[in-house]
Amino acid sequence: MAPRFNIYVKAASDGKSVGDCPFSQRVNMYARLKIPADQFTLIPVDISNKPPEFLSLNPAGTVPVFEDTEKNVVIADSAKITAYIHELFPEPDLQQNYNGPAVEACSGIFPKLAAFLKNKDPSATPALREALEEELTKLDTYLQSGGCQGKYLLCDTVSELDCSILPKLRHVQVAAKYFQKFEIPEKLTALQKYIKDGQSCEVFQQTACKDEEIIKGWSRHGLVKVD
Repeated sequence: MAPRFNIYVKAASDGKSVGDCPFSQRVNMYARLKIPADQFTLIPVDISNKPPEFLSLNPAGTVPVFEDTEKNVVIADSAKITAYIHELFPEPDLQQNYNGPAVEACSGIFPKLAAFLKNKDPSATPALREALEEELTKLDTYLQSGGCQGKYLLCDTVSELDCSILPKLRHVQVAAKYFQKFEIPEKLTALQKYIKDGQSCEVFQQTACKDEEIIKGWSRHGLVKVD
């Protein structure tokens, strides 16, 4: 009997492994923590050559996509996917509906990273670099504030919010360093520890792509390394 759920994620350049999409990794992590392994199939999609069967499910061609074959439900948004999974599998509790200060502490990082990396105006680079560092500092401040009760954002176990932000922080580490020689400041000690703990957990390692896939992914936007 085929698994009930299909999860379509961005493929790596080999067309088989998982690729660099942080939203795909969010769903992949969450599904592994929530859904019994024999109930879902992970399907990497070559986004440069999307198969017709995938486009028939999601004509927009974006990933991730979650298909519930039993109920004929197709969802193509990572936040909506995790919410749907939570409805079906409320346990273990990954604090799906949390809406506290950690959300605000995380929310600006990826938009600021994208603005920094995609910028074509050298005169704007210092301000964009500073804006990214400010967002990282905001998260570091939260982690030091006592609002974090454990080694992850909310407790001693991985939450839905961790599934969302940890892949994005890896993009900061890899892409910002490669293209802009930007590194997360050492003074952000709480953030550095959080990243180390998060990337050491089994579910992150099971779902992470290689560094070169992150670089290739951002290179598609025409980015050029600084000298």
